[in-house]
Amino acid sequence: MPRAHRKDEHIYYIMQNAPHQADFSDISLVHNCLPDQDFGRVSLEAAYLGRTFRSPLFINAVTGGTRLALKINAALADVARQCGLPMAVGSQMAAIEDISAEASFKVVRRVNPGGVIWANIGSYAAPEIALKAIKMIKADGLQVHLNAPQELLMTDGDRNFEGMIGRIGKIAANADVPVIAKEVGFGIAREQAGILAGLKVAAIDVGGRGGTNFLAIESSRSGRKLPADLSAWGIPTAISLVEAAAGAGEKTDLFASGGMHTALDIAKALALGAGAVGMAGYPVYHLLKYGSKALVKKIDRIENELRIILMLAGAKKPAEMQKVPLVITGHTAEWMQRRGLGPDTFARRPGLVN
Repeated sequence: MPRAHRKDEHIYYIMQNAPHQADFSDISLVHNCLPDQDFGRVSLEAAYLGRTFRSPLFINAVTGGTRLALKINAALADVARQCGLPMAVGSQMAAIEDISAEASFKVVRRVNPGGVIWANIGSYAAPEIALKAIKMIKADGLQVHLNAPQELLMTDGDRNFEGMIGRIGKIAANADVPVIAKEVGFGIAREQAGILAGLKVAAIDVGGRGGTNFLAIESSRSGRKLPADLSAWGIPTAISLVEAAAGAGEKTDLFASGGMHTALDIAKALALGAGAVGMAGYPVYHLLKYGSKALVKKIDRIENELRIILMLAGAKKPAEMQKVPLVITGHTAEWMQRRGLGPDTFARRPGLVN
């Protein structure tokens, strides 16, 4: 099946249900009853990939390659322009294989000429293909997506992943823009985060379990019933953030994605170590169901709620959330204990002195 047709089917299945939400219920922020600061001075500015952005939010990779994808990408690019958010396009391999599909990706740069746009290619790509993807949309960064579980469930998916680590390393070494290693819904563990950091990628997007379930989607596309235990494969977003932070170290930016679309979950992700937070399925669902104006208003509301939460936690900006105490319980705490990731250290943070 052509890649382009596959993308439209993905959108179809995303729209069948309300967006999934990551489970951050084991994470509790500690209320600061003495927020000795002016709410008007609480800023959402976030620094990552060597730049400062007005907010830690970005629109993550979704689609490309079809007429429907062109309309979606154009609308998302306009929302990104209005909200001042970076935006990633979906996998550009369809346009690498068929030049007629380029318009569905180039439209993003046309609609948002001054915006921050990230290209996207799979870990199967040779460095020269990655460079073509960057050039195609005059990208400011490049996502290299990791999706082995999804490929294995596709009837027409890849089966040979040999050499992917070396390819990612070569792409990071040859690209003239920051490279982001991105999972698509199955999370990144400490060990693999360490490998990716060693390859000198600029950022790791954990893409944890909790958002769009591509195993379920591929099962529906193929008509083959997926065992319930396999459909839950992957590392939940909250846990993956802690895992990846432990493996990547301080020199690699950490992004949260995978069911992120409430201000409270976003604040918790920031407190767990994320420097930025990506939304993908949720913006598409909201866009197609309610329209672009409603999506802009929704993003504005999320950002305002996020500022309120920062204020209540005693933080003046997103980066300070990594200093506020938070209590981790339940399955998340048990996982962390077994993996030696010290949940108690988060609860015993000293907090902020205003």
